[in-house]
Amino acid sequence: MHLLFSVPLVACLLSHNVLAARPKKCESITTRKEVRDLSSSEWRTIKDTIEKMQDLGWFRFYASIHEVYFPVVHGVSQFLPFHRRFVRYFEMTAQRINPDFALPYWNEFADYRNPADSSVLSDRLLGGNGQGPNNCVMDGVQANWTMTYPNEHCLQRKYNNGDSIKPWYSAEFIQSIMQRSDTMAEFRDRMENSQHGMAHLGVRGDMSTKHSANDFLFMLHHAFIDRI
Repeated sequence: MHLLFSVPLVACLLSHNVLAARPKKCESITTRKEVRDLSSSEWRTIKDTIEKMQDLGWFRFYASIHEVYFPVVHGVSQFLPFHRRFVRYFEMTAQRINPDFALPYWNEFADYRNPADSSVLSDRLLGGNGQGPNNCVMDGVQANWTMTYPNEHCLQRKYNNGDSIKPWYSAEFIQSIMQRSDTMAEFRDRMENSQHGMAHLGVRGDMSTKHSANDFLFMLHHAFIDRI
């Protein structure tokens, strides 16, 4: 898959036929569920679809786009709208493979005290910490995946507290951010540098790099940030 890094994200996606002509009226609504609320059939749809996306090079595509645009969409006002659109385009790409695909989110507040102990980071769902000398993810939906961006490597995670992840921020703390922020700029700065950053730096591995979109967990994390 050839990437055109010199053009905006929208043009890149148009060139890959991600954005088709849209109907004048909304014909369907995508409902995002908390990942633990998915039925076994819904989870199978997600698993089969992202495996197909990996085979077609879409994880490489989105990881590379995130890395290329990283300097201009972090620490600035574009942070929230860019990632909303980025995650939605990923979802739209998946829906071209399977129209029933709906990106789930992870309610991180429910697990903020001990994120590593969450069932989300278990073999049944997203998989857990990396194993072995290369910190390779060996369970979950991306078990034993070989990523190809920026080079060929196993999907990696390396928790920031050994076999556990240091606590994240509570819902009450994030609510206080909303209450204390007088402008969108203040809210963006506080949100980006609290729960958003803590999740990336807690899971580490691919998640703490500019190409963090290699990890499907990135999409669930940003779907949650978008939900907030």
